[in-house]
Amino acid sequence: MPTTDRARWPLQTHLELAALPSAVPCARGHVRSVSREWGLSGLADDAELLVSELITNAVRASGRLTTTGPPVVRLWLACDQISLLVQVWDGDEAMPIRHDAGPDAESGRGLLLVNSLGKDWGAYRSVGGKVVWVLLMPSEPVI
Repeated sequence: MPTTDRARWPLQTHLELAALPSAVPCARGHVRSVSREWGLSGLADDAELLVSELITNAVRASGRLTTTGPPVVRLWLACDQISLLVQVWDGDEAMPIRHDAGPDAESGRGLLLVNSLGKDWGAYRSVGGKVVWVLLMPSEPVI
């Protein structure tokens, strides 16, 4: 599990959204803007795609919860000026399972994309739910 202390990850942002379908484009836009602001334009497309998948999964997981109001999902981004750490929290403690989606399946490829595009990824239980994280790094060395 990555650490997000200020010394290792000096640039950080956090976004909390209602667990509604509209959370997905909001999170995508936030990731695109922040990654460019932080000088990580080369990671913006992959980060936007992976956040879209992770927030979609979090919204679905939160939809199974019974709460006294709309559940929330949380997005954290952290940057060490080379790599980007994405973390998504939802209120469901069930850990993610990577599925092998068939060619005609309409869903089930999110974690396959995370595994393919991320340098590393994982999940851990957190207070009242879980966090799924992915680490993105440039494909070419930064000089």
